[in-house]
Amino acid sequence: MIRRIIYLLLATIVLGGLAGAIGFYAFDFKPKMLAKVILGAPRPPETVSAEAAQTEQLQPQIKGIGTLTASRGIDVTPEEGGVVSQINFESGQTVKAGDLLVKLDTTREEADVKAIEAELSNVSSELARREGLAMKGLVAVTELDTLKTKKRVLEATLDRRRAEIAQKHVYAPWDGRLGLRDIALGSYLAPGQKIVWLQSIDPIYVDFPVTEADYGRLKTGETVTATFNAFPGERFTGKVAVLDARVSGDSRMITVRAELANPGLKLVPGMYADVAVDVGAARQVVTVPQTAVTYSLYGDNVFVVNSVKSKDADGKDIDELVIERRFVKAGPVRDGRVVIESGLEPGDKVVTAGHNKIDQGSKVVIDNSVALKLQDTSTIQ
Repeated sequence: MIRRIIYLLLATIVLGGLAGAIGFYAFDFKPKMLAKVILGAPRPPETVSAEAAQTEQLQPQIKGIGTLTASRGIDVTPEEGGVVSQINFESGQTVKAGDLLVKLDTTREEADVKAIEAELSNVSSELARREGLAMKGLVAVTELDTLKTKKRVLEATLDRRRAEIAQKHVYAPWDGRLGLRDIALGSYLAPGQKIVWLQSIDPIYVDFPVTEADYGRLKTGETVTATFNAFPGERFTGKVAVLDARVSGDSRMITVRAELANPGLKLVPGMYADVAVDVGAARQVVTVPQTAVTYSLYGDNVFVVNSVKSKDADGKDIDELVIERRFVKAGPVRDGRVVIESGLEPGDKVVTAGHNKIDQGSKVVIDNSVALKLQDTSTIQ
C-alpha cells in the first residue's frame, strides 16, 4: 500500500515537472526567442517619394490682399424733383456719355413755357409798336424802358423754365456700367435721390495695404499681378498707380492703389484680390516642393536621401539609400515651391511623401508614384 502511494507521488512529480517545462517553453522561452530573432532581423526599407532641389530665378515680390474699386463711380441723382415719366435703361446696362437715363414729368413747366412765350411775343410786338411811335414823339421814353425791362424779365423767366425742364432729363455723364435700378415709373423723386449707381470699371482700381518696410521698396509704374477666387488660374495685370501720402494710425499700414486692365468687365468693385507686386531684380535661388519641408518650433527641416556604400549578408558591396534629417532656412513660398535660403544644394534629393515612416538613418527606396498632391490653400470669399 505504501509502495503504491510512493509510486503515485513520484508519477505526479514527474508529470508536473514535464508540464511545467512545456509551459515555460511555450509561454516564456519561445516568445522571447522569437522576439529576439525578429528584433534582430534587418528592417526592410520604407517606400518614399523624393525630388531633387532645383535652381530657379525668383522675382522678389510684395504681396497683399486688396479690394477692387471703380475708377469712377457716382450715384446718378436728379437736380430737380418730380414724378418719373420715362425710364430708358435696365439694371446692369452699359451706357455712353449723353444717353438719356430718366425723364421726369415736365407738363407744368412746359405749360409755363408756352404761357411765357405767348406773353413775351405780345410784349415784343407792343415794344416794336411803341418804338415806332416814340420816333414820332408820340410816346414817352419811360414807357419804352418799362416795356424793355418787362421783356428782359420774361426772357429770364423763360430761360429758367427751360433750365428746369432740362434738369428733369437725367443723362449719363460719361461711359460706364449701371448698377441696380432703384426707381419705377410713377414714383416721385426728390432732388438728390439715388436713381442708379454708375461706374467705370475698365480700367479698375485695386487698393491694398503694405507695411512701412515694404512701402520703401515700392514706386509707381511697377508691375502688379492680381488673382481672384472667382476666376481660378486667371491672372490680371496692371501697374502701381498711386502710393498714399500717410500711414494709417490704426493699422500702421500704407494703402497702395494699382490700376488693372479689366477686359470683358469681369471684375466688379468690392471683390477681394490676391495682389503681388514685382520689386527689384530677379535672383537665383534653390527651391523644393512645399510638401518636402517640415515646419516646427525647433527649426524647419527636410529629409535628404543620401546614397551610401554597405555590404549585404554575403559580404558584397551594395548601394543603399539612407535618410538624413537636415535643418534648413526656409524662405517664401511661390506656386507650391519653397525657397531654401540655406542648408541645401541644387541636386540634393529631398523626401516629398512618406515622412511619417522615416527618421534619421532610415533606409528607403524611392517610388514617385506615391507623391502627394499639393493641397489647395485658396480661401473662400
